[in-house]
Amino acid sequence: GCGSMALLSSSRRFLSFAFKPVSLIRVHKVPLCGTGSYSVMRGFSTNRSRRWRMSTTKLPWRSIYISSSLMFTIPTIINRKDMKFTPKFPSDVPMEKTSRMMLSDDTNPMGNVHGGTILKLMEQTGHIISMRHCNQNGKPDNKVITVLARMEHTDFHLPMYVGEVAHVQGLVTFTSEYSLEVTLDVWAENVITGSKRHTNSARLWYVAIPADVNDLASKFRPVSIPPLTGLSKEEMDSGKKRYEAQKRARKLEEEMVGKEDFKRYRSVGSEEPESGSVSESGSVSASFTTLTNVVLPSDCTLSGHMMGGALMKMLDTAAGICAARHCKSPAVTVSLDAINFHSPILLGEVVLANAQVVFTSAKSVIIEVVCEAKGLKSNRDRVTNTAYFTFVSINEIGQAQNVPQLKVTNEEEKRKFSLMKQIYVEKKKRRIAESQKN
Repeated sequence: GCGSMALLSSSRRFLSFAFKPVSLIRVHKVPLCGTGSYSVMRGFSTNRSRRWRMSTTKLPWRSIYISSSLMFTIPTIINRKDMKFTPKFPSDVPMEKTSRMMLSDDTNPMGNVHGGTILKLMEQTGHIISMRHCNQNGKPDNKVITVLARMEHTDFHLPMYVGEVAHVQGLVTFTSEYSLEVTLDVWAENVITGSKRHTNSARLWYVAIPADVNDLASKFRPVSIPPLTGLSKEEMDSGKKRYEAQKRARKLEEEMVGKEDFKRYRSVGSEEPESGSVSESGSVSASFTTLTNVVLPSDCTLSGHMMGGALMKMLDTAAGICAARHCKSPAVTVSLDAINFHSPILLGEVVLANAQVVFTSAKSVIIEVVCEAKGLKSNRDRVTNTAYFTFVSINEIGQAQNVPQLKVTNEEEKRKFSLMKQIYVEKKKRRIAESQKN
């Protein structure tokens, strides 16, 4: 982020590997801010008797970042002339790199890092980026808090393990009048071998609210976002298309949430079996799961709103329990469909995540999770989110295995199964088409 040293974060090992003999003589703070292009540092000379300087090469920063986040950490050829260093990074584009080592309490029963942990880390990074953009580029007397409004479809490409370091890199890639888009990449680093793997990519949409809004009784209305400058016409057009697409999808779901018969949309049979009753194995009710939690200060922003990452971790946990109950084996997160955040959740409120199976293929299971907030401060109950997670069942040696097929027992379950099957088939066709192109 602004004032950080993401460019130099590749470490001495990275430099010495590419350009022996090279050592880091002087550290410069590089504010990652600017207007559409950035300069790549060319390195430092070990010959202290000569005067030297860094030379720069202008590159289209957004295109290179989106294609590979590592481009920000790849040093290039050394050129010695003068010790004067003048960074030319985008001055109005907040950039952030968050790193954290994965510990044993971050894992699922299989020993892989919990998908919810990765989602939470990604959202924390997005929150920092969006906050910096709004408050460092906005009016000094108009301080705001950003809240997550939507997260686009996210795939978990590769697993992450205990002892590895998760690196999340991101920046603002588009702004509208009342929202901004943050693009993120996640890398897993093995600190012993030095190898890195790209595990996740995501796009998150944030809105800004006044910093003094701390309950639903206040006017919870988004405020204007400082514009992002330096975009090319192609980047601007692409961003507008993404903005309009997510706006249509969000409006469609909000209309559905607003219906009086939302309980039907949520699902028939979205209640746990009565105590003592026996559900048929493989049915929706047999694996139905409700996870209940109270929102604590550690889950919230400074304004007392539950962070989107903390909520997504809870939803992923509920979905994982539901998937494991259905499969009768460990299950891991493969993807999360786009998720909208319709209503804020406040400190001290009770959150319920109701998870149920809605579709099964040969080796995957799709879980619908409906999140409800029980009002304490707001004095009302409400549905805040509906999310769809895809899991695969894992055998003893860590390979995907066949899952029990879902037994649907009523018209609503059949309707949902048919709808999710169509979506599953379309996604599969797109994956095959993309793999053939590559």
